Amino acid sequence: MAAGGRACHRGLPAGNVEADEPLAEAARRELAEETGYEAAAVEFLVAHEPSNGLLDATYHYFVAHGCAPTGEQDLDDNESIRVTTAAFDELRAAALGGGMRDGRSALGVLQYALRTD
Repeated sequence: MAAGGRACHRGLPAGNVEADEPLAEAARRELAEETGYEAAAVEFLVAHEPSNGLLDATYHYFVAHGCAPTGEQDLDDNESIRVTTAAFDELRAAALGGGMRDGRSALGVLQYALRTD
């Protein structure tokens, strides 16, 4: 548990696409805003509609390569994000074992695992 009794939740950077913004640019922007890291390259992984028939949402997953901390987070007023890094094997184990409760993030981690193993 985190200070104050709140559980820490692991999650991947995520956000909305601005009007007329290319998806890859949105992925780069959200990574920089939420983490302070910039990627040398981003690569499309997969897209999913997690609640087809209930919600009008599509999750577009990108893999960021060559990431380096280059600035400060630029969070929205309602965001509170503590940035940490982890080995991919640790993230995969968390997604498989229930240590990653955010379904959107777990889906992305497991999709990447399926394509790279």
